[in-house]
Amino acid sequence: MGDLAQSLGLRTRNAEVKAQFTRLTEEMVSGVTSDPAARVRGDFRPLGAIERSLTMLDAYDLATSETKSTAEVMQAALGVLSDTAKEIGSTLVSSSSGQHENMIAAAGQEADEQFRQVIAALNTRFAGRSLFAGDATDAPALASADTILSSIGSAISGLISVTDIETAIDNWFNSPGGFDTVAYQGSTTAVGTVRLNETETVRLDVTAMDPAIRDVLKSLATGALLADPALLSGSPVQRSLLAESAGEGLLTADSALTDVRALLGVRQEKIESIETENSANRKTLLLARDGVIGLDPYETATQMEAVESQIDTLYTVTARLARLSFTNYMS
Repeated sequence: MGDLAQSLGLRTRNAEVKAQFTRLTEEMVSGVTSDPAARVRGDFRPLGAIERSLTMLDAYDLATSETKSTAEVMQAALGVLSDTAKEIGSTLVSSSSGQHENMIAAAGQEADEQFRQVIAALNTRFAGRSLFAGDATDAPALASADTILSSIGSAISGLISVTDIETAIDNWFNSPGGFDTVAYQGSTTAVGTVRLNETETVRLDVTAMDPAIRDVLKSLATGALLADPALLSGSPVQRSLLAESAGEGLLTADSALTDVRALLGVRQEKIESIETENSANRKTLLLARDGVIGLDPYETATQMEAVESQIDTLYTVTARLARLSFTNYMS
């Protein structure tokens, strides 16, 4: 065998061994075979079914994560309403006890400020979608606080008794042409369900039209109107009664709002349960995939040592052959 042919043969063998070592290194890192076709003997149906299920789980995981975050944001917004109802409700009731104009006006001013905060909370958007507007996710749930208070103010204009004012506000919030036309900007159709795995769906369908939310807005708006000293002017008793009624209405509405938050909490628990179930399914599928194309790390490491030994031997042989010459042979 000539020197050139021998050199070419050694070079070819060296490339083959190096390629084999590279392949084993990649398999050691990935934990799966680099030749799945040989492993499954050409039948990719089981592997394809596993990969399809894993791809579906990726989509479900994204939907679950987004739905979980949406529910958390909604719960936080409802928490703003609940905290406001308790705080302003107590403030209005306290301010009414002494029939002091200044205290009632201050409580009304605070109610006005918090009314604006509540409107902002109910107009919260997450991931580009309005959360409390039903199916109209591209629109704010409610009109501005100024628009709502101005409309209510027009509805009670000229009224001089607490009973008449409360009746007019009740009608505005509960009759056509008031809240559902002026204030609510969303859809009466609930947002659709979200599929979180092959068997489970969740719907986060709380809207600003919910009776508990509407009652909070009604009592809070009533308190906010007391910021205007012209309302029931010259009648501290009447203003005191209206403040007390608004405060008690807020405290009562908070109880119903707690039920809404509890229902949303149940759905949050369901989302977390589905998230855990999906995670368990993913682990099962990954184990199944490893059973099809996975490799034993110990066996792969053993093969790598054997190939490494071949490389060392090949280098040794190549070095010895390189030192052969006629002069060395004669000596």
